[in-house]
Order: sequence, then C-alpha cells, then structure tokens
Amino acid sequence: MPKIDYRLKDGTKVSGVTTIIGGNLGWNTQPLLYWAWQQGKDGKDFRETSKAAADAGTIAHSMIEADLHGKEFKSDAPKEILSKAETSFLAYLEFKDVVGISPVATELSLVSEEWKFGGTIDVAMIKKVPAILDLKTSSGVYPEHRIQVSAYGKLYNEHNPENPIQAYYILQLGKEDGSFHYHYWPELENEWQAFKCLLILHGLKKKIK
Repeated sequence: MPKIDYRLKDGTKVSGVTTIIGGNLGWNTQPLLYWAWQQGKDGKDFRETSKAAADAGTIAHSMIEADLHGKEFKSDAPKEILSKAETSFLAYLEFKDVVGISPVATELSLVSEEWKFGGTIDVAMIKKVPAILDLKTSSGVYPEHRIQVSAYGKLYNEHNPENPIQAYYILQLGKEDGSFHYHYWPELENEWQAFKCLLILHGLKKKIK
C-alpha cells in the first residue's frame, strides 16, 4: 500500500498509526534481534530468510484482502507456496462463514482532529456488530498489534459516533506453514491508553530532534 498523506482540516500533516507505534515502541525488538543473531550464527542472511519465510503468509494475506475488497486474486508464485497459502485462505473462509463477515469499509483513510493522527482501516460487521478487522503475517500477535487496532477503533468512532466499534479482530497468518488463527477482544482500553502515551512521545521526539 502506498504511503498515505494524512492531514488535518487546516492542512497540517500528521503521522499515521503505524509510524507512531513503529518509531516509539520497541517492546518486540529483543526477540527480533535474537532471531537475526541466530540466523547469522547458522550462516544465513536474515534478510533472505525473512523474505522466503514470508512468502506463503504474504500470499494468504493478499488472498484474504482480495476477498474482503471484492477483487480478483492472481499470483505466479510456485505451486508449493500457493498450496500453503490456500490452506490458510480456506481456514479464513470457514471462519468467515461461521461468524458472518460483511465488509463495511475497506482501506478507509481517516484523520483524527481531536488526537491528530491518521490511519487506514478495514471495518466489517462480524457476528452482527461493527468490528475492526486487521490481518497480520507473523509468528504471533504482539502488544503493538493490539495497540494499533485500538487506535483504529478510536479513529473510526470519532467519525462514526452513532455506530461505534464493538469488537476487534486480528487474523494471524503463519509465514511458512499456511496456518490461520483469529484473535478477538471486546475492548482494548489499556492499549488505547498506551497509544496516547506514544502520541505524546512522538510529539516530544520531534521537538527534541
């Protein structure tokens, strides 16, 4: 997805949710550093390993996005990788059938005038209530991910107070094995409080630099 230029009504440029979290929160840095070190110890280039490992999950991610956005999916990836991605996609379709996913808005770019940040989100009716729906190609769901979707929920609610978000879903896609897991929260208030702290830190970092 190309970088979005988020601006307030007066034209002031503001940062997006992922920029604010990525530039100011490093809770998951230590495991990543250890993984990169272990790859080097084993004589592997962590950049190449990461790229290869992400293929199946990334393709499954694209398959699900295409379904949510009502678009056709095409790929020339090797059959072995496609097969793993399709396993994940079929699990998603089963989940979709059980909970009844109906897209409300996809790739919706919004800006908060109150909190001065932007984000591009997917909202769907899931189990008949408005929900934030986010896809992650990763080996786990980390605090950063929950903080991200909590900010998306507040952003959407600012623009839609009459029909607020009532649930948060992260669909986790395995990088290598074609696995599929869903994670659900009815509220993420602590995560929103953490994001507000990151907003303060983000503003201070600009002043200090």
